[in-house]
Amino acid sequence: MKKLEVILSQAIDADFMRACLVMKVGQHYTKSIGVQGCGNTCPKMGDEIWPQLNNHYMMCIPDEELKIIKKIITNLRTKYPDEGITCFVTETEEL
Repeated sequence: MKKLEVILSQAIDADFMRACLVMKVGQHYTKSIGVQGCGNTCPKMGDEIWPQLNNHYMMCIPDEELKIIKKIITNLRTKYPDEGITCFVTETEEL
C-alpha cells in the first residue's frame, strides 16, 4: 500500500479528480483546500501579488493504482506546464 500526497494548483483540481474517477483510482482521500506554497512554478499565496492557491490530497492506495496515478499526473504536467502539480509517495500499511 502507498501513501500519496498530491499538491496541485486549484486551477487543475477538477481535471485531476475527473481523471481519477474515470480511471477508478484514488477514490478515498483527504483534501485540504486553499493551501499556500511555493514550488517549481509561480508561488500560490492567495494574496494580491500571487492570487492562486493549491489543494492538497492525501490518499492511501493499493500498489497497483500507483502506476495509473503517475500517468494522470504526467498527463496534467504536459497539458498544464505552468500550473504546478507534485506528488510524494511513501510506503504505508493499514492498521
